[in-house]
Amino acid sequence: MTYADENRYPPSAPTGWPESYGYDAPRHDSYAWQAPWDAPYPHEDHRPDPGLAALRSAYRLLRRVATLTALGSFVVYVVLSCYAPGLMGSEIAGELSLGMALGVLQLVVTFAAVFWYGRSAQRAVDPLARAVREQAVPAGRNAGAAR
Repeated sequence: MTYADENRYPPSAPTGWPESYGYDAPRHDSYAWQAPWDAPYPHEDHRPDPGLAALRSAYRLLRRVATLTALGSFVVYVVLSCYAPGLMGSEIAGELSLGMALGVLQLVVTFAAVFWYGRSAQRAVDPLARAVREQAVPAGRNAGAAR
């Protein structure tokens, strides 16, 4: 039985390459025609699009506010639980403690952040994305032919 790492019959070196390079190493000047990695392609035009920049900015702001709202309330809950256990254990009404009330409030804040994120995305981000998409992809009968 042969295994994948066994090499009983090594391939011979391709013709035209010197033996000092080995069969799997091309000569280092054979890639001289390639452009550097950071050079743009000659047919591409890299102009910054103001609509795309506005879309990125709006989406970034939306993500940050929603994430910081949900995580911020959770961090406040955890810090109070760790450093003020007497306060978190104090009873508010009957058997309901402040820690239990803040735990339920944590769920409410998380759902509110998710709801606000979706509503704000529909109002602020989606129109920008639609405008950028309309500029990038032609509309009409032959829209698929341009791709």
